[in-house]
Amino acid sequence: MTAATPGTSPHRTGRPPAACPVVTEFDLRVKAAPDRPAVVLPRETVDYGELAARADSVARALLGARGEGAEPVPLMVLDPAWMLAACLGVLKAGKYYVPLNPHHPAARNRELLHRLGAAVVVTDAAGPERPLGDAAVILVEDLEVRPGAPGPAVDPDSWAYALYTSGSTGQPKGILQNRADMRQNIERHAALGIGPHDRVTLINADGFVAAVSNPYMALLNGAALVPHSFQGDGVHDLIDRLETSGTTVYYSFPSFLRQAAAVAEGRATDRVRLAYLGGESVHRSDVLAARRLFPAATVAVGLNSTETGLTRLRLFPPDAEVPDPVPVGGPVPGVDIRVETAPGRPAAVGQVGRIVVRSPYLHPAQWTDRGPQPLTEAVPGTDAGTGARPAPREFRTGDRGRLDASGQLVHLGRADGMVKVRGYRVETVEVEAAVSAVTGVGEAAVVPYEAGDHATELAAYVVAKDPALTDAALRRALAETLPPHLVPASVLLVPRLPRTRNGKVDRKALPHPSSGASAGPAVPAQVTDPAPGGAPDGLRAQVLGQVAEIWSEVLDTGPVLPGDDFFSLGGTSISALRVVSRIRKDFGVSLKLAVIFETPSLESVAESVLRGLERT
Repeated sequence: MTAATPGTSPHRTGRPPAACPVVTEFDLRVKAAPDRPAVVLPRETVDYGELAARADSVARALLGARGEGAEPVPLMVLDPAWMLAACLGVLKAGKYYVPLNPHHPAARNRELLHRLGAAVVVTDAAGPERPLGDAAVILVEDLEVRPGAPGPAVDPDSWAYALYTSGSTGQPKGILQNRADMRQNIERHAALGIGPHDRVTLINADGFVAAVSNPYMALLNGAALVPHSFQGDGVHDLIDRLETSGTTVYYSFPSFLRQAAAVAEGRATDRVRLAYLGGESVHRSDVLAARRLFPAATVAVGLNSTETGLTRLRLFPPDAEVPDPVPVGGPVPGVDIRVETAPGRPAAVGQVGRIVVRSPYLHPAQWTDRGPQPLTEAVPGTDAGTGARPAPREFRTGDRGRLDASGQLVHLGRADGMVKVRGYRVETVEVEAAVSAVTGVGEAAVVPYEAGDHATELAAYVVAKDPALTDAALRRALAETLPPHLVPASVLLVPRLPRTRNGKVDRKALPHPSSGASAGPAVPAQVTDPAPGGAPDGLRAQVLGQVAEIWSEVLDTGPVLPGDDFFSLGGTSISALRVVSRIRKDFGVSLKLAVIFETPSLESVAESVLRGLERT
């Protein structure tokens, strides 16, 4: 798909051109209260007027560089306020945004930019060091921030954004959403009661903050957003951040909440009135953990996906009983749910089947070389819709579930190869393809597993054709092309992959990762001389020894060498959290969890601790 791709959703009829509903309602909020806080950051607060002026500056730059017309605009912006302004600015210019994470491997982002065929990229000084590809660059720091932009007429059926997720074909998959459907998805959250009195968390990966509903759920209702990067900020200081920012609505995926609860050590906040969990399966223990952190909060559980938006919602007041399993709720405005045992065959009450979503506001498309390909189908026997309400369409999800007698939906996981890892959507096929492409790999299979406390991780089972291949070397190779959540936490080198009678890999016969990840021979890292002004050798050796002892105790392993890889020793996201908690307590440094995922060798983690000590 390139910039020449059609700019409006396919299979929409009966809707006359009008204004973009998201931009129109945001502008009304700006006009009503320009001085109201819109984005609350530790060092600054950006009000609605300032956010709108920044968005206008992005729109003017885009229109000046490219003129009117729909086209993809990749965003590689790390500053949260500017990222939000860039998203709104792209919408105001009549184009659609594609958020890319600057922290992801450059090769991956370069490939996505090539697929987009984008002529211009919006970035900031904290983003990539140099442009990726041949696209022109709009640097937000160079823009003249003032209100006023031409604002071309935009059809509500035109695209709003494209979001890349892990793909079942072995490549990332781009999902397009249009503006009308995007706005209607905000309506589905009405039961949450978000209003101008609220401050809502924005807990996401850097550079990925505005492709989901909660930013607009806040901004179109006059609330303020409180950004929190799970890469940069981590979980250890979360409660303090919620307290100091006056946050009233907490929103995150459940695995982040579990991490926060694991390190809270009894800390809680009564400021939060609503804790909303979505994006992953929610367990009863997650609802109870939310209650411990936020004693005064109602807990909301939602079922949503990249293709459909929110499809079910359930509220649990502080004193309500929490069943097990936790239902994901009843109907939301504009959406119907069916559970089918086969296409067109409804499941009986309590019977497990595939979840099918039906709505007039369901027009996602997949980005392909042949243009946008619809992901939904027209509902048989329905008309073409009217100007006020388009015809309903259906999306057959990969989710399994059952409806109880009261109409509540219980989500029972996936029926395909898609899983959620640390809040990210992951297709195991994509990871398997990347593992198989590493030099020295003969065969590979990638499967999800539960690493503890309901945390899902990936395990790679590898038959090596190069006897010198180690799991640590394999993980290093994967980290050059895959973002951290796609790199398997466990790698097992096996002599062969078990097969079924018809020759397919028997994934059920693979050993559980806890049976022992194969680390291969440990190769001590080369200890370099300290840089001028760096830590003395004695302190460096002491820190290295203490960190090694923490690893050994948490992982229940023997002596750890400087070059050892945390995940090769059997580490998981949960044990990484415990290691970081111990390091923070024993050394008094604010080490982030991301350090272990990004630089998992013992020596690298110890160097991060040394840098933290030098700053204290």
